[in-house]
Amino acid sequence: MNLKVVLPPVIIVVLGLGAISSVQNTGFREHIESTLTESAQGALSAAGIDADVAFSGRDADVTAPSDAVALEAADVVGGVAGVRAAAAYGPDGLVSAGSDVEPAEAEAAEPAEPAEEETEAAEPTGEATASPEATGATSDGETEATEDEAAEEEDDEPRREPTREEREEAQEDLVEIPNITFVTDSAELTEHGRKVVRKAAEVLGEHPEVEVRIEGHTDSVGTDEHNQELSERRAEKVVDELVQQGVERDRLTWKGFGESEPLVVPRTFDDLEKNRRVEFKVLD
Repeated sequence: MNLKVVLPPVIIVVLGLGAISSVQNTGFREHIESTLTESAQGALSAAGIDADVAFSGRDADVTAPSDAVALEAADVVGGVAGVRAAAAYGPDGLVSAGSDVEPAEAEAAEPAEPAEEETEAAEPTGEATASPEATGATSDGETEATEDEAAEEEDDEPRREPTREEREEAQEDLVEIPNITFVTDSAELTEHGRKVVRKAAEVLGEHPEVEVRIEGHTDSVGTDEHNQELSERRAEKVVDELVQQGVERDRLTWKGFGESEPLVVPRTFDDLEKNRRVEFKVLD
């Protein structure tokens, strides 16, 4: 058999099949990416999250205006059928995937307690805390408006004074909100905690006239000083998240009570959990 005669047609056939396979693979990949993008955007819309999604095969890059939203959006996209992995990107780039704790807020681990997710323990004594001047808070922990915010308030129309019935109705609705949870011994919200804050923002949107104080409470594990500081940070964190959800900052103040006002006398782990809470108090 003359190979010079046989080989050229064979080579042409092989190259042609390779080209067809390449085109089919490219088209199939684009179809997968298009389908996953549509499913991911639908899941984000259903969750009320504003974020952008881009796929490379079955891997997603999720971009959002804040690290917290980016992490939450990545969790939602990662749960979409067919998605292999979802990376979160905030304003400063890649956010630690699969973790609710930002690097700057990682703290030393505390002793574990059975079935406890949020038991507070003493933080390292070398941790620096921000002064009231640095955080924009008054001596009792309530937020002060900046000069720019004060100027905006002067330009806005005065808010209508709510009636007593409106205040009572708002307070009843806020009491029904589930407890806001945090990562153990930190002011970082859990996934459940962020969802509850979004619910609180919706309730406050239904009562636009009322002003509310966010009050943080801890259990009695740890020192008084540590628990006081932790309760203040958690209350302020909730205020910041509510503002991010669209609630006007001048409607909100915050205060931490540490372990000073427990709901129950702590005798069991369940009692400790009841005393760890964030409360919404409508102001008169």
